[in-house]
Amino acid sequence: MKPLRLEPVYKEAIWAGDRLSRVRGLQTPGIGIAREVCAYRGSENRIGDGEYAGRSIKEMIDREGPRLMGSDESGQLVRVAYIDAREDLSVQVHPGEAQARAAGDYEKSEAWYILEAGEGASIIAGVNTEDREVLRAAAEKGGLEPYLVRHPVRAGDVALIPAGMVHACGGDMLALEVGSFGGITYRLYDYGRGRALDLEESFRTLDPSLQCKIGHFQEKKAGKMQSAIRHSLFSADIIDIEDDVTIRPQGRYSVLTCVEGDCRIRAMGEERALRYTETLLIPASCGEVVIEGKARLFRSYRS
Repeated sequence: MKPLRLEPVYKEAIWAGDRLSRVRGLQTPGIGIAREVCAYRGSENRIGDGEYAGRSIKEMIDREGPRLMGSDESGQLVRVAYIDAREDLSVQVHPGEAQARAAGDYEKSEAWYILEAGEGASIIAGVNTEDREVLRAAAEKGGLEPYLVRHPVRAGDVALIPAGMVHACGGDMLALEVGSFGGITYRLYDYGRGRALDLEESFRTLDPSLQCKIGHFQEKKAGKMQSAIRHSLFSADIIDIEDDVTIRPQGRYSVLTCVEGDCRIRAMGEERALRYTETLLIPASCGEVVIEGKARLFRSYRS
């Protein structure tokens, strides 16, 4: 099966920036989220061109099974999306597998690769106390901020956010989010913006002992594949290209996202452009993939 280009699913948000809109020439203001690859109910992408144009990605999974997914029988795909933030997002927590399954869903763990960030940009990941009563009292009074751990970030940084970790993507940045199948989010704190909170669910879910370590990938390593994320449900590598690089699917699907520069993808007798911020889904049955140009790619796949 040839590489698939999916139509992004755009979502408006009150905290949205304009970095992605400027790059893509979007006319709708306030786009905060662009779901690049998603088979989750209600947010499924459709195939953008080629022989399968117009089909939903879930239909493709159901109909083309092993050709697209290889031996993966989950019926889902690793999620890949952009977060384009002008302001800090709400402080959230996601459920692990057991709690999510009880709600009829999947675990939601995720990671962020920072494409662009303003001076002083940061993310929230973790808390500085394991005293749940202290955290609960602070959340109920709207004073959680002293207990939130902020990490300064810049382009090329990667943060892994496992289920149960208190977290929030910060303002003035464009981030690529890669994650597991789930879609449940509990809002713990929202800086007084007036939106509903999920305190009971959040405190049943959060693990105050979880801490985040930021990976730094500013150094280019042409032709090399750097391991950026390792989680039991998803993984990702960084590929820096100066001339050309060849990858082989080896029986599993992957997602290629251009996070810097521009390149060309040659596979199955076709050549496609892959420009900055664009994404291609590489099916498990695809043949050899040759990438040419000067670019950095983020390659995501099921662990």
